[in-house]
Amino acid sequence: MKLIALLLFIMIVLTLMNGIIFFKKLIKLQQENNNLMKDILEKISPDNDDGKKNKAMPSADLEKLKAEYMRNRKY
Repeated sequence: MKLIALLLFIMIVLTLMNGIIFFKKLIKLQQENNNLMKDILEKISPDNDDGKKNKAMPSADLEKLKAEYMRNRKY
């Protein structure tokens, strides 16, 4: 009976550690995403002088930024 309780305790601890690691990675990815969005916004903002304040970024430019981001990303 003590062996089963010990194994259950170990499973609970490992599950909690797995959850903590997952959430740390999730937070890191969200921060990375926020930084990327800020960079995109900064690259768009100089073009806003002629009244195109709320226009969407052209898809070609967005694909270039995406490709640049994926190239620079480290796993």
